[in-house]
Amino acid sequence: MSSKILIKYTNKWVALTPDRKKVMASAPDIKSLDKKVSKLSKNKDLIFHHVLPVNGYYSP
Repeated sequence: MSSKILIKYTNKWVALTPDRKKVMASAPDIKSLDKKVSKLSKNKDLIFHHVLPVNGYYSP
């Protein structure tokens, strides 16, 4: 997955194709994303991912 693809989706949820090369849908929260994805009947195997800010730090 390229960070260049995800840079415009900072702090949003995205649905990625199984090969993680294309964003199929995006939304500010996971419930909204789930509603959008349910309308895309042809893509059942999408990967949900929350995009963190690239200029910040993350520590689990």
